[in-house]
Amino acid sequence: MSSRRFVALPERLLVDAIKVAEKLGIPYTVLIERILTEVLKLMRYKKNLLESLAMVDAFDDVRRLGGVFLPEKSVVEMLSLANTEKLNEICLELTKMTSWYAELSKVKRSLTLTEVKNSLELWVPSARVDLVREGEGTYKFVVSFVNYSREFLELSKCIAEGLVRGYGLEEHELITGPSVLVLRVGGLSEE
Repeated sequence: MSSRRFVALPERLLVDAIKVAEKLGIPYTVLIERILTEVLKLMRYKKNLLESLAMVDAFDDVRRLGGVFLPEKSVVEMLSLANTEKLNEICLELTKMTSWYAELSKVKRSLTLTEVKNSLELWVPSARVDLVREGEGTYKFVVSFVNYSREFLELSKCIAEGLVRGYGLEEHELITGPSVLVLRVGGLSEE
């Protein structure tokens, strides 16, 4: 089937495609065709490819902010050796870093429930993050830990506080339990 079909694209998307194509030195129609070809090829086997692309960008943001990825077991061990003062220093630094990350994320990927969930999963990768709708416009993110320590839970709380600050979530409540962290928010859209 070689017939061409016309697809209506929003003006802002077309303008973005033209700008990127100009930087690459190719016609924008070629760019759009290449993107569709590659993405559709991969999406046959990896349905969540679009989420993965956003996550790659998020990882790059963390790296540019000076973030370092370490094995969780090593982090938990180092945290257990830290005194209260050092733990507070780490927490403060982590809160600042996640706040900057959230501000950048808000500009690049827009503020949605999915973006906040993805951010929590990125910053606390060993935890399970569930999103629960509580009522009209109110949601909670339940971050649950299988293997946790008091120090790791405290750092996770600092991460959540930094994200709340950076995203500018005014309607929020943060609750911690023995192996769970709950972030209740209002005023966010699903997509």
